[in-house]
Amino acid sequence: MSTISTVDGVSGATNGEGNVNNAVSRCAQVLLQRVFRIMRACGFSESELRDMAMCAVNEVEMIADSQRSEISARQAMLCCDVVLKWRRDCNFLDTDGAPALLPIDGGIKSFSKLVRASVPDADPQALLATMVELGVVRISEEKSVELISDSVVTCSGKDGRAIAGECVLEHICGFLGSVEFNVFDKPSRSKGRFERACYASVPQELVPVLQQLVSARGQDFVDVIDEWLTRRVSQPASPGQGVLVGAGAYVFVREDFE
Repeated sequence: MSTISTVDGVSGATNGEGNVNNAVSRCAQVLLQRVFRIMRACGFSESELRDMAMCAVNEVEMIADSQRSEISARQAMLCCDVVLKWRRDCNFLDTDGAPALLPIDGGIKSFSKLVRASVPDADPQALLATMVELGVVRISEEKSVELISDSVVTCSGKDGRAIAGECVLEHICGFLGSVEFNVFDKPSRSKGRFERACYASVPQELVPVLQQLVSARGQDFVDVIDEWLTRRVSQPASPGQGVLVGAGAYVFVREDFE
């Protein structure tokens, strides 16, 4: 199983740059629709939403253009499966229990063997190239592969290259979808999709402490849910019969809080 969120009814396997761009555009549209629906429910008028949207567009004009990544959500999910196996399987851990440095091929422990053990149908070399582009792994001078990030979604890409936009947008949409459901569609106050958060104003120096705490506890939580999902994953007999589900954890810092 993969530990990234995907959008109900939006995600799908994509092949080629055109399909990836179409998927990104669909996901971006869903994201904006969900944001505006939630804001409308919070009491903002249509004219207020239009004004805020125009202000937001004007602000992002100052951000330099970036190319869209050709990495699809499906490819990123395969990378997640590899990372998950790497972190959990004792055959690919070092003596300290951390993900080991792996030769690209050959031997008992290798990146190619890791890929075949986690996603048997994937091409190890192609997946390695994708993970390098995402900034999840790096290749040492000795041609060993090192895991440098536990998260595929939050990686910024190699040397500032374009991120996997479809993944990032779907990650956000997954959370917004739960909020949207609870605002508009849950049958009662006690029956909604679980989404909780806690807030406090703290000294700036405590931010790294919080980050470390949430990273450790959050990873444990995600691992437990992912193990549960892995035992129940199935392929639907026909399109429309299955549904993508998941859960996530995050930490936020709002520096402009007053």
